[in-house]
Amino acid sequence: MMASSEGDSADRVYMDYNATTPLHPAVRRAMSGAIERLWKNPSSSYAGPVRDAISTARMQVAKCMGGDEEEIIFCSSGTEANNWILESVVNDAYASMQRTSLQSDGPPSLPHVLISDVEHDAVTKKLDDLSRKGLCVVRKISASWDGMIDGGDVIEHCRDGTCLVSVMLANNETGVMQPIADLGKALTVLNLSRIEKGKRPILFHTDASQAFGKVSVDVKALHVDFLTVTGHKFYGPRCGAVFCRKDLLGLMKPIFFGGGQERNYRPGTENTVDIVGLGKAAELVHLHLEEWRINLVRIGQYLAERMQKTFGDTFVFNFSVKTDSVLPNTFSVHFIDPRCKGYLVLQHAARTEASTGAACHSGKNCASSILINSGLTKTAAEKSIRLSVGKDTTKEEIDILVADLAKSVRHLTENPDQHTTGTLAGQGDGL
Repeated sequence: MMASSEGDSADRVYMDYNATTPLHPAVRRAMSGAIERLWKNPSSSYAGPVRDAISTARMQVAKCMGGDEEEIIFCSSGTEANNWILESVVNDAYASMQRTSLQSDGPPSLPHVLISDVEHDAVTKKLDDLSRKGLCVVRKISASWDGMIDGGDVIEHCRDGTCLVSVMLANNETGVMQPIADLGKALTVLNLSRIEKGKRPILFHTDASQAFGKVSVDVKALHVDFLTVTGHKFYGPRCGAVFCRKDLLGLMKPIFFGGGQERNYRPGTENTVDIVGLGKAAELVHLHLEEWRINLVRIGQYLAERMQKTFGDTFVFNFSVKTDSVLPNTFSVHFIDPRCKGYLVLQHAARTEASTGAACHSGKNCASSILINSGLTKTAAEKSIRLSVGKDTTKEEIDILVADLAKSVRHLTENPDQHTTGTLAGQGDGL
């Protein structure tokens, strides 16, 4: 749920970079150039420069994550990317199991999918839909008190029919990073045994949307088969890309039907402008990630120090800020006083643009299930706010933020009868 953004934005500080980021000036210039010069249909015989620009963007995205160009497919968003990967894997496994049951005269079994209980709606709701249609069964692995899942739990819950494990790299609400590389290694070992026994290997997907541009993301180091990114999380446009390991490309079946764009994987005339912008944003990440990460760590440490100095033991960091297992830019916090509900704190913070996290879809001020599943009590979750900084966030902006929060908390604790108790419209973080 986002704070109200009424008023002069020049007088406000933006602390919601996990929701979306502004276009980098270099990305804006690249996209403006594409609007002016690359407007022709890429499928036209005379539009070689347009096709070349798309190929360059594909190379830029692949290079940034350690993949090959042919393993990158562009699409409209991270949500589409997640939906597409899940549907393709489940449908392929379902068809395979149906064939096997016919050959053996045994009852058909359903594909088994493992996910964590802190995944984005783009994963959970798609799998809910596939499950309702009778195409798969889904098991959620619970996160521990620190928001992390245990890779051993995932391996323990794998069974003969398991076709896919999907676990996000970093959570948008908590910033907690999951042990994807370790889990990928464990699945690789498990798959060697499965293949020897004639069983289907378990494929591995991670949604890296929130991590990309903040920490290093390398598909080989992570041992993943599929990976999702979306440009607007790392100073690019609102379009997405799928990484699919090259030997699995045949498994990706189009969910749209029409022309043969994106090598027949994703029909629809290419959005050249956004693709060029996504490629440029990825190139900037490749060139400047370490510099950006250092800036995020520095400003994040300053934010933590200022919060601790100002609020002392009247507030809590929900997840450790002194560990590499949390994104350096993300701070989920809550104030101890029961009057300081998260949405009220932001409602009365006139200069701060931040979120309580992803709002529940009833439109009411309820506790985030992600926070509760990550180890928080319902009361702590209701009082939580998420502060997420960007690569260019300044100490001056942090000072404004802390002073604004202090003013809001003081108002709430000194004027208990004036609390707003209505509801605020809000949406979860989009992919």
